[in-house]
Amino acid sequence: MKFVYIKETNQTCDIIKRIILKIKYFFNIIDIKTVQNKIIYLLPIYFNKNINEHRINKISKKIISKLEKDGVRNIILSKYIGTIKQLKNNLYSANVNILDGRYLFKCLSYDIINYISKRKNEDIKTSEITILVNDFSDINKELIIYIAQNVKTVNIVTNYFSKCKNIENYLYNEFGILLNISNNKKICLSNSKVILNFDFPEEVLNQYKIYNKAIIINILGKVPIQSKKFSGLNINYFKIDIPEEYKIDCFDNEIIYEQLIYKNNLYNVMQKISSDKIKIKKLIGNSGAISNREFSNV
Repeated sequence: MKFVYIKETNQTCDIIKRIILKIKYFFNIIDIKTVQNKIIYLLPIYFNKNINEHRINKISKKIISKLEKDGVRNIILSKYIGTIKQLKNNLYSANVNILDGRYLFKCLSYDIINYISKRKNEDIKTSEITILVNDFSDINKELIIYIAQNVKTVNIVTNYFSKCKNIENYLYNEFGILLNISNNKKICLSNSKVILNFDFPEEVLNQYKIYNKAIIINILGKVPIQSKKFSGLNINYFKIDIPEEYKIDCFDNEIIYEQLIYKNNLYNVMQKISSDKIKIKKLIGNSGAISNREFSNV
């Protein structure tokens, strides 16, 4: 699977280089370089310099054309380029896949639950976890099975009971583990303290009565809780540290590492995460990094 990193061009004090950059800027020329065996497209865009809509569209077309020529559909954007919404939307419209860390976030589900347990001074093996899932993809099934073997109780909330049957039978026959499967909107989340939301969007999740101090881990993105009584935590993202040899200036650690494990078998991913000693530095809520005090209050 091919990947390309895309970033802005660094400004320079060298007069000759500045002249060359101005020419590339004028003609919207995209440079290519290789760093740590990673292909990087350098756009004729400078950090925090205003760029108009017309120019963004022209650069977007050049990126898309170059990606098609190079046979690339998966890209990683620098921190700054990732803030240019119009450019991102143009790439999405061309069916370019922009890595956003969400696949890695999902793969780290167990580690996130363990992180929460430690912040609450609890043993993860005594935890009760409720998983919201309608898409029973291979990775979702594997994660449910793995989590069920390492916590006290797993509750599954789904609209597709039949798709969950194989997992239920496997866990019981192989390990004697019982899954609690339900979709009662008034009851199934009313006492759930830790909720792992694989794929319930805002309009679906808010149909349920949710425990006021629940900790909700939203794998696919931010899912606001509409109840005014809700005083729990919405975890929407994460931050990790990675080995120095993987780091690339101007790119987020989470997305760099996601590229290394993207779409791999979950077992292999977990082996690599363990081998690289990847640790969660912080979890991100609606108002930024969640403090230990916030965890102790729920």
